[in-house]
Amino acid sequence: MSSRPAIRHMKTLFRIEWTLFNRVKANYVFVVFVPLMILLSMRYVQEQMDLARHGLNPGPLMVSTAAGILLIFSLYSSVTGLYVARREELVLKRLRTGEASDAVILAGGASMYVAVAVVQIVVVAVALSAMFGAAPRQLAAAAAGLVTGIVLMIAMAAATAALCRTAESVMVATLPAIFVLPMVSGIYVPREVLPEPVADALLWAPLSPTVDLFRSGWTGELGLGESVVRVAIAAVWTALFVWVAARRFRWEPRT
Repeated sequence: MSSRPAIRHMKTLFRIEWTLFNRVKANYVFVVFVPLMILLSMRYVQEQMDLARHGLNPGPLMVSTAAGILLIFSLYSSVTGLYVARREELVLKRLRTGEASDAVILAGGASMYVAVAVVQIVVVAVALSAMFGAAPRQLAAAAAGLVTGIVLMIAMAAATAALCRTAESVMVATLPAIFVLPMVSGIYVPREVLPEPVADALLWAPLSPTVDLFRSGWTGELGLGESVVRVAIAAVWTALFVWVAARRFRWEPRT
């Protein structure tokens, strides 16, 4: 499929999902306010840590924390539920009978939540930068973190949805990522405060590269080579989740 029809299909799917999203006002609670409440609570938790002793600046740290939280709650968990719900409603099956490719169908369905997450991350990052007086120093690294995080979360959502039998099972299926991923990726607890062997091992966690790139956007701590390594790690995890989704994703309800 050429790029023009693909973009047209993406726009159509975006408008459909945006309309459906706005019909249920409770969506704003789960996608907007809940992550922000978690962010505020994590601000309190991180205030109890001796960040200065570990050479950590709270401004960049909170930006990376916010980005990680929003990617998980506003994008990953929402898109996982979206894929399963649309599969159960036979929407995905009907879309496959048209011209749109599988990748366009999945990306188009997720595009609305991508837009919401990007707006949230940008607004929160600007607000935190103003609060802490921490101006961005390496915007290319922050942009790389945003892109790798979005692609990774969508791929992980598709892989998780492939393992869900019903819409009711989404909450259980996403629990490992919601609870474990922030703990091991430096979102809740910076890796610098952990023992060095543990911190080195957790560098390879799925979302750690994205968190590191976001923080480097405000600290400039990563060189080009280190940034490339982070992007490569994120790409490997993304490829793994894409492989799982390609093998296991179902386009119609499970019997």
